[in-house]
Amino acid sequence: MLESMTDAHKKELSKLIAIGIFTAILAVLRNTIGENIWIVGGFLLAYLLSAWNVLIKGFKGIIRGQAMDENFLLSIASIAAFILGQYIEAIAVILFYNFGDLFENIASHKSRQNIEGLLDLVPDVANKVNPDGSTTEIDLDDVEVGDILLVRDGEKIGVDGVVIEGHGLLDTSSVTGESMPVEAEVGSEIISSSLLTEGIIKMEAKKEFDDSVAAKIMEIIEDSAESKSQSEKMVTRFARVYTPIVVAIALIVAIIPPLFFGRDWYDSIFLAATFLVISCPCALVLSVPLSFMSGLGLASENGILIKGSQYFEGLNNAKVLLSDKTGTLTTGNFKVKDIEYFTDHDREKILDYIYNIELMSTHPIAKGIVKSLDRDEKHDLFEEVTNEKGLGVRATSKDGDLIKIGSARFIGYDGEENDRAIYVSIDDKLAAKVIIEDEIKDQSFETIEDLHNHFENIAVVSGDGKNAVEETAKELGLDDYYAEVMPDQKLEIMKGYQDKGLPTVFVGDGINDAPVLTNADVGISMGETASDLAIESSDILVVNGEFREMSKLMKISDLTNRTVRQNVIFIMAVKIGILIAGLLGYASMWAAIFGDVGVTIIAVLWAMRILKKKIWCNKTRDIAGLLLINF
Repeated sequence: MLESMTDAHKKELSKLIAIGIFTAILAVLRNTIGENIWIVGGFLLAYLLSAWNVLIKGFKGIIRGQAMDENFLLSIASIAAFILGQYIEAIAVILFYNFGDLFENIASHKSRQNIEGLLDLVPDVANKVNPDGSTTEIDLDDVEVGDILLVRDGEKIGVDGVVIEGHGLLDTSSVTGESMPVEAEVGSEIISSSLLTEGIIKMEAKKEFDDSVAAKIMEIIEDSAESKSQSEKMVTRFARVYTPIVVAIALIVAIIPPLFFGRDWYDSIFLAATFLVISCPCALVLSVPLSFMSGLGLASENGILIKGSQYFEGLNNAKVLLSDKTGTLTTGNFKVKDIEYFTDHDREKILDYIYNIELMSTHPIAKGIVKSLDRDEKHDLFEEVTNEKGLGVRATSKDGDLIKIGSARFIGYDGEENDRAIYVSIDDKLAAKVIIEDEIKDQSFETIEDLHNHFENIAVVSGDGKNAVEETAKELGLDDYYAEVMPDQKLEIMKGYQDKGLPTVFVGDGINDAPVLTNADVGISMGETASDLAIESSDILVVNGEFREMSKLMKISDLTNRTVRQNVIFIMAVKIGILIAGLLGYASMWAAIFGDVGVTIIAVLWAMRILKKKIWCNKTRDIAGLLLINF
């Protein structure tokens, strides 16, 4: 905890410890030489030094007409105790409250450091390359699309762009959490906030700063501190109703017994003061927001940015998880799964045809086939090659073969069509069928297995063909799948679940996912591949874009929600028990102090432990897991 303390925190801690020691010395002196004006004056000084901020806040609350808060209750109770001669108890109430408040401030500071540390993502300036080759330092806000920027070894990149000259290594860990350096070469797309750790590059700006990935992330960070969960709002509303009731009961306890039952005024007022201390809602007011803030801090430390604490509750209540396929569950990189042959043609020749024809295409599937086959280039293999847009490629070999590569319809195949296959014909006869698969992202299998512990139903929703989506769903063990759906249909599918009373989480990354991300109970975008619109539409951003981070997110959410519940149950159980004992006259002021500030400190420390958790990739099972260390 010490490493999270600022100089102001250390100064406040030293002050509280000094007041505590001073009060202890006065107590010893009182027991030794008896009470006198100097001893009482010392207690008064200690009380004022410890209570001054609380008294001022309580007084300002009265002026604003918002007196009924924990500062008001503590002020009334401690003043009453001091007037009744319970000096040590009066000081202890305030002193322990200040300790609890300090711990809460330290924890909040640590959480904000984790979150706001990402705000230092970009430099203030960029080096613009002029037409004559010289460079001019300009403000980042002045960078325009198309500007050529020079980035040197050790400099951060301020806007999204593409490398046009040079070579280097990029550190993207500040945003994506990826520790391995990324190679930057001509044609490489780079995102703002990346750090060039090696080399010198020139890049062309593709976005202005306000439209960059870093700017979108910074908006999310700023939003996260402003929005409150339902639990936080409930605690605030509860305190506003609860406090006046407590004050009214305390007045009844202080006045009615002496007036009507002959009880001693001293005992009644002291009991009322004890009751006020016990009933103070400090523990709830401090621990609940702190728990959520700590959860936000832990998530941001692990590259998961959450726009507000209310989404922890949304994740906790969700019953259904819907996910896009390409770019979310799968990499979007295609590879050859299998090749079926249907003629007696030389298979090596067929492979040469496929490889060299697809080599001339820029289509993602063609690139995947080329990468999978990895054969020698033969530029003199064909007499003529014609691209039939939307259908396939027609080629004539120097051996006189007519080769067609494309859809079943294009080559004239009338059998059962596989939407995950590329068909090859030679002289209008089916020669081969190349089965394509989209690579499933690393650890997706284990992640889905883990997510089944949180969701009743997990389904994939995709615009891809039925065979492709069905196979992905079966491989991952999903409960359901929806194929060949348009963006508006994705929204309809999700609303179908919501209309049944099933809160739904949607995970996606594309522009076509924006409507459903916006309308989901919790929308999650995969940041590395996510479109700007998807990021803006979502509630949670997984910065590195890896689906396996969903396991981490759910465990952080569970930990945060569980901590809130544990604190609320513990606080209310202790307070109700001591309240009943106090009203019956069996609870001392020291019991009241424990019931308020002692419980507050315990609850705050329990909330702070969230920040000590570490999220690991469990190498034994190769699954993202949460190890609860420093418990």
